[in-house]
Amino acid sequence: MRKLFFVLTAILFAFPGFVFSQTFSNPPCTIATANTDTGLITPYFDSLSCIDQGLAYSSSVQLAMPATFNGIISLDSLVITSITGLPAGIQYMQNPASGVYYADSNGCIAFAGTTTADSGAYPLTFTGYAVVTTQNSGTQTLSLSQLAQIQDNPVPVYQLNIIYPGDSCFPRPVTGVQNIIQTSQLSISPNPNNGSFNVELNTGLQLSGEIVICDVTGRQVYTQQLNAAGFYKTVINLNSCAQGFYLLQVRTTEGVVSKSISIQ
Repeated sequence: MRKLFFVLTAILFAFPGFVFSQTFSNPPCTIATANTDTGLITPYFDSLSCIDQGLAYSSSVQLAMPATFNGIISLDSLVITSITGLPAGIQYMQNPASGVYYADSNGCIAFAGTTTADSGAYPLTFTGYAVVTTQNSGTQTLSLSQLAQIQDNPVPVYQLNIIYPGDSCFPRPVTGVQNIIQTSQLSISPNPNNGSFNVELNTGLQLSGEIVICDVTGRQVYTQQLNAAGFYKTVINLNSCAQGFYLLQVRTTEGVVSKSISIQ
């Protein structure tokens, strides 16, 4: 199976559009195999550093492929064949360079360059496929867009934010807290959904803070105060919001936990 992936990725990367740039050293980013963050993909999609227009930029994303996700789906490998939507002058490169991320392995993607693009949010589109196995359907190949419809999927969802030099970065990441809340303690169901969904947080802790939901531009579309003693459950309605990806963050004095939401 793995030999087949190497052949396929070699063919795919031979086409124009796969990015190699003098901007990058080799390797383009360091794989954090001892990543202490509980997320499969870090940082969360609203937490990449902003790009100052006209200044050199470099940032990276860490990928930690799971053996299983959604409780019942086994991952053989995930292949990223292209990343589009980058602002002019910003390029990417993957480590491993093949773009093949096997189950129980780590990787990273680097973004670097200098842009003269206008200030704003630039959502990225990750294209590729994954080979997964389920007890009912056996082994099958899914596109990343198909995989993204499954809860707790390992598909990256990112945007790059450009600002003018001297402006404040948006959205502003939450800092100054020690993350002791685990991603597994936050549940969103159903996901994907039609705008109405349940949020459950089960930490065993006394928590106070807020639930914040942002769209891919970083604009807050929903806020709700949070006061919980061990277990918290609420129903959120975003029926007035457009279809697409959103980020839900639970921000408390005990830490911050985030999950993406897909409204269809």
